[in-house]
Amino acid sequence: MDCGVSVYFTEDYDLQRNMDYIDFAAQQGANSVFTSLHMPEVDYKKKLDDFMVLAKAIKARGLNFIVDISPHTMRILGASADNLKPFADFGVNSIRVDYGFDTREISKMTRNEFDIKIQINASTVTPFQMDALKSEHAEFTRLSACHNFYPRPETGLSYELFMEKTRLLKSIGVPVYAFIPSQKGRRGPIYEGLPTLEIHRSLNPGTAARHLIYTGMVDGVYFGDAYASGEEIRDVAEIDPDIVEISIELASDISRAEEEIVFAPVHTNRLDASEVVIRSEESRGYAKIGPRIAARNTVGRRAFSVTVDNEKYFRYSGELQIVLQDLAADERVNVVGFIPEQEHILVNQIRPGTKFRFRKG
Repeated sequence: MDCGVSVYFTEDYDLQRNMDYIDFAAQQGANSVFTSLHMPEVDYKKKLDDFMVLAKAIKARGLNFIVDISPHTMRILGASADNLKPFADFGVNSIRVDYGFDTREISKMTRNEFDIKIQINASTVTPFQMDALKSEHAEFTRLSACHNFYPRPETGLSYELFMEKTRLLKSIGVPVYAFIPSQKGRRGPIYEGLPTLEIHRSLNPGTAARHLIYTGMVDGVYFGDAYASGEEIRDVAEIDPDIVEISIELASDISRAEEEIVFAPVHTNRLDASEVVIRSEESRGYAKIGPRIAARNTVGRRAFSVTVDNEKYFRYSGELQIVLQDLAADERVNVVGFIPEQEHILVNQIRPGTKFRFRKG
């Protein structure tokens, strides 16, 4: 999975701070750097030297370099759809093309001799555009797609539209990337976060990234904002795409035996999944090797509670569940914790057969 950070050439960001941030981000586990060369407030003719220095530093550190371009900045760099050598010389790995490029030009770019990947705009992609790229003989092994970010509140994509566009791309094997916000360092002039999805704008970036990655359709995420904190970058870089990780706030009277079940290395939602609860396939097995589960905190089970069946449920004793809708109290079921509201969206990514685990909230 790609974990990327962004750097910019506006007045808020000088070259040295960008260089320091790249070093810092790499130390935290980031493996990609994104930048935009078509922000209207920047005179890129004046920033060309800074771009060259930055590109050289990114290449020297072995990081993947993605550059968002316009026809205007392509001309400044001395490049064209037929000639991507200037980007190759700078060590650019991927070029994101958006407005101003037609499918004929994009197709030409995908056939470049330098193995530079061409990223199209995933947020505006249409079946017609993909058909046109096929008819223009685009080299799809060099094609990827990256969603937009949205600086203005209330303008980000809905989850439904995001998935519609992403499914279209993944159905023909195109890798897809998206943006998450930082809550520690935000880019101006709006300073309201740079997410792809509107519901992510105020979320912890680790939660936003997990929500995207756990769809199974997103190949990497980039922090749209700069500069993200070390804790934020590490949290995203350490995501395991193969297991849904969710925070839990433990009940104050949880027993040692229950805690060991909760924090077992892995749980798996049963293939014959219930619509009312998520059932851990392994949890009763974990319980068999520990002490008995006594009844405690057998209160009403509100949605997104985590429960463990106690000894009064006989052979079900030790079964861990995540409750998906409000349920009445049951003297056979202990409430051992709650999933924080911000992470409810992660529970929705647990499907039949999905592996999951908990971490302390």
